Amino acid sequence: MKTKNSLPILMYHGIKTDAQSVPNDREIGAELYDLPWEQFADQMTWLMDHNYQTITIDELDNCSQQRQVILTFDDGEMNNFIHALPILKRLKFKAYFFVIVERIGKPGYMGWNELRQLHEAGMTIGSHGLTHRILTDLTDREVERELEDSLKCLVNHLGDGISTLSIPRGFCDDRVMAIAYKLGYINVFISERPGHLKSNCWERIAVKKSWNVQRLQKALNGIQPVNEKILDWIKRTIKKLLNGETYNRLRNMIISISS
Repeated sequence: MKTKNSLPILMYHGIKTDAQSVPNDREIGAELYDLPWEQFADQMTWLMDHNYQTITIDELDNCSQQRQVILTFDDGEMNNFIHALPILKRLKFKAYFFVIVERIGKPGYMGWNELRQLHEAGMTIGSHGLTHRILTDLTDREVERELEDSLKCLVNHLGDGISTLSIPRGFCDDRVMAIAYKLGYINVFISERPGHLKSNCWERIAVKKSWNVQRLQKALNGIQPVNEKILDWIKRTIKKLLNGETYNRLRNMIISISS
């Protein structure tokens, strides 16, 4: 039986070419998750060749003998529309696209026209917050504004039926989750599940630029290399000790020094 732990949910970000610019207001480290267009195409073709079916949460069939996977994209960058969408349409794949609502239509990000075309192509649009702030550092009212205002804006422009959320920056706790469900979100996606979290949510696998098809295959089979497990353990431990903004500043400093 497939569960929240066994169903592979892939998390993508930028899909780009060397010649294409990226938004100026990206967070430091976003480039670690940028996939070259050809690499993304190879991964999607591999899924097709190995009989993977892309589904939404509502289509999850625990009895299905076919391999099932969920595709998600965070941030709403224009390169998703330019490069990812044509590949998905050609292969008849579906995916979730989570957008930062205040960045819609800004340079480097999809506008309402692109989002409507995604929706018409069978993709699911969801919220990635209003401004991409770390929710665990905010008051209840600030969290409500981030989640409620972004949801209302998406519904106003795209119509009813929007009920999915991707937690910005991966920081969440049961307080944030309770507010999200109270506001009407039905399915909430995170990057990795904190050990203390009791609320229901959908954990994802962050696909990195360094991954080849073989590494993707391991992820789909629930296999993580030992070195990555150690790094993830260190990251989770530091996250427990620091609040969101402090952890983010430390992460940005390390990335800046190493780049």
